[in-house]
Amino acid sequence: MTQHLRAEIDQVAEASIAALRAPSILNTQPWRWRLAGNHAELWADRSRQLDGLDPDGRLLLLSCGTALHHATVALLAAGFDADIARLTDPARPDLVARVRQGNRCTADDLLYRAIYQRRTDRRPFGDERPVDAVLDELRAAAERHGVHLHVVRADQVTAFASAVAHAGDVEHADPRFREDLLAWTTRAREDRDGVSARSTVTPTHRTIAPRDFDLARPAALDAGTGTDRGTVYVVFTVDAEEPANWVAAGEALSDVWLTLTVRGLAASPISEVVEVLPVRVALRRLLGGVGHPAIAMRIGTPVDGIEPVPATIRRSGTDTVGSPGQ
Repeated sequence: MTQHLRAEIDQVAEASIAALRAPSILNTQPWRWRLAGNHAELWADRSRQLDGLDPDGRLLLLSCGTALHHATVALLAAGFDADIARLTDPARPDLVARVRQGNRCTADDLLYRAIYQRRTDRRPFGDERPVDAVLDELRAAAERHGVHLHVVRADQVTAFASAVAHAGDVEHADPRFREDLLAWTTRAREDRDGVSARSTVTPTHRTIAPRDFDLARPAALDAGTGTDRGTVYVVFTVDAEEPANWVAAGEALSDVWLTLTVRGLAASPISEVVEVLPVRVALRRLLGGVGHPAIAMRIGTPVDGIEPVPATIRRSGTDTVGSPGQ
């Protein structure tokens, strides 16, 4: 093996390790990386699919898209473009993409550093609304992946809040949804996945409450003093409901989340509104019937002086990165 090829393999392997920090539905981390030759293959891990919340695998593939984008960010930080082959092989539907080191480019580690700063912050945000220039930057980040970012207008917030609340009611009344939530909020620490009580928030009055995770373990994160008055709600929409679009939505989610982290903002996803079909349909109507909602998000300014949310536990590289056949 030449020294050049060895360096390429090492760089791609490091990128796949950085991708372990990517956000995913209920922190299921539903992906595997396989190193082969000078590239890494990204595979969807169906054993981690949520049968109740995500029977079609939309959010599973969206989660894989966040991992894919994180890997490209790591390559860029090292001074390389990412050479990505997005794969749609009917014989291997779980093979999402093949990533290899591309051409040399100017190194940029801005988003890479944000990978290790980003948190899912479910606490109420402050009174200061993100400025329009930053929201425009976030729209541009989504559009880089062919995904559209709709900022929920003030006159739409009440209807959006009703949709989120209705989705929560439906899920808590359905044993399939409850089983998924229970399974992924009571994971053993050695599993290194799932939603920990220390990242879920004690109840407080706000326009749109976060998902209720209090099925087996009470929330351990204090809500703080935020009012949520400056919080912005956004919806990621795609042009078609195909696997490639769901992956692209994940890439856009990653890009937007890392970008807003760089700008000193915080966020948490709102996936309930796309998990319940009638609610997803109603949300599409609210947005004027243009595009298909892939996921929603709340974005805001953290309260001054508040402590960062604890880092979410992650699986190790030995669990998620292997050679072909592993």
